[in-house]
Amino acid sequence: MNKNIEIVNIFFKTPLLGILLIFFTIALLNIPILVTLWRHSFDDGTYSHAYLIPIISLYLFYILQKAGKLTFREKLSIPATVIFTFSCLTLFIMSNAQISLGYWCSLLAVLVTSINMLYKLNGYIVFPSVFLIFIMPVWGMMNNILQTISVSVVTYFMSFTGVPTYVDGNFVTIPAGVFEIADGCSGLRYMIVSLAISSLFSFLYINNIKKALGFFVLAIFGALLTNWIRITALILIGEYTNMESSLMEDHNTFGWYLFIPFMFILFWWGNKNADIDLTATQSDCIPKSTKQFNTSQVESHTNKPALAVLLVILALSSTTFSTMLIPAPTASNLTSDAAFELKPEIHFYTFVTKTSVSKDKAIELTYFFSGKKLDGKPSYYENDLIPSGWQSIEQDVRKNQKIYIVFKAGKTAVMATSYEINKQLFASLRAFKIARLTMAVKNINQTKLHWKFIPCQQRHCKAELQSL
Repeated sequence: MNKNIEIVNIFFKTPLLGILLIFFTIALLNIPILVTLWRHSFDDGTYSHAYLIPIISLYLFYILQKAGKLTFREKLSIPATVIFTFSCLTLFIMSNAQISLGYWCSLLAVLVTSINMLYKLNGYIVFPSVFLIFIMPVWGMMNNILQTISVSVVTYFMSFTGVPTYVDGNFVTIPAGVFEIADGCSGLRYMIVSLAISSLFSFLYINNIKKALGFFVLAIFGALLTNWIRITALILIGEYTNMESSLMEDHNTFGWYLFIPFMFILFWWGNKNADIDLTATQSDCIPKSTKQFNTSQVESHTNKPALAVLLVILALSSTTFSTMLIPAPTASNLTSDAAFELKPEIHFYTFVTKTSVSKDKAIELTYFFSGKKLDGKPSYYENDLIPSGWQSIEQDVRKNQKIYIVFKAGKTAVMATSYEINKQLFASLRAFKIARLTMAVKNINQTKLHWKFIPCQQRHCKAELQSL
C-alpha cells in the first residue's frame, strides 16, 4: 500500500509524467481525429517526417524539466481554465461539423491549453506542444501557390540553358519530351522540413529574435531554391539523356541529395548565430548571479483540482465518445456502389441507395453519411461528382440543386447534385458547410449527397433541363 502511494506521489511531483498523461489522454479521447492524421499525415509522403515530431516534442519537454522551466501551477487558474474550455468547445463543434482544418487546429489548441492548465506559463513551455503543427495536414493550402512559383522560377532558369522550352500551365515541353510540374514538385515537403528543423534549432540555440528570423528566412529560401534546382536539373538531364535516365522515375531521392548539403550549410550558419544552449546542464544554463539557487530543489506538485477539471472537460469534448454514441447502420443498409457502372467517386460513405427511372434511363443515387468517420462527408476533398471519363462543359444553380452538362465521346447528359443535412438541401458546398457548423451545436451530423444522371436525347439537353 505504501509503495503504491509512493508511486502516485512520484507521478504528481514529476512534470514530464504529467505531460505524458496529457498526450495519452487527449490521444485516447480523440481516436477519430488520430485516424485522419494517420491517413493524411503519417501515411502521406509530404509529411514523411511526422513520425519524429511527437518524439522531438516530448524530448523538448524533458529538456525543459531538466532546466527547471517545467513546473506545476500552485492553484487552479481561472483564465487558463476559460481558454481551455473554449478550445474544447471549438473541438466539439468542429469535429461534429466534420471541418478537417477546424478539428486539427482545435486539437492542437486543446493540447496547448491543457498544458497551460497544469503548468506555469513561460516563454519556453508553449513551443514543444505547438511544434506538433508540423504533423498537422494544414500545409496543403500552400501547395498551389508554391507550385505556381515553381513553374515561374523554372521557366526563368530554363531561359539561361539554351534548351528550347515551351511552358503551358504546369507542363514544360522540351525537344526530348514533356515534364509536368505537379503538386509534388511544389517544394512543400522541403519547406515543411526546413521550418521544423530551423524552428527547433532556434528554440534550442538562438535567443536573439533578429538572428532567429534571419535563420528562418534562409531555411525557407534554401528549401525552395533546392526544389527549383532539382526540377531544372531533372529537365536538363531528361533532355541530354533523351528521357532515359533512371532519375526520370526517382525524382524524390534526387531532391534529398540536393537538400542534405543545404542542411549542412544551414546548420553551419546556425552555429555562427547560436547564443544559448537549452540542452546543456542546468548549472550551465543559469546566469552566474543566480547559480547559488538550485531550482531542482524546489518541489513542484500537480494541482489536483486543475487535473480533475482538465480530465472532465476533455471527456466531455471527446470525439471518441461522441462517435460511439452515433447509432450504427443496420445490416440491410450496408450497401455500396461497387456494382454501379455509372457513378461519382465518393469515399467513406455509410451506404448508398439507387433509383433508376426506365422512361429516360435516369439514374439517381443517394449517399448516406452517418458521421462516425470524420472523413465520411459529402465534401471530402477526393470526392469527384463527375463520373469517370466524362467532362463538365456547363454548370448552373437552380434553387437547391447544382446542374451540370457533361460530355463523353459524342454523348451528352444532365447531372444534378445537392447536399442534405437535417432535411435541408443545398446546391452550394459552402452553404452546406455553414449549415453543418450550425447543426453541430445541436449534435446533428448525419448528411446525404443526392446525385442524379439523365442521358440527353439531343445535344443541348433542353427537354431534360426542363424536366428538372
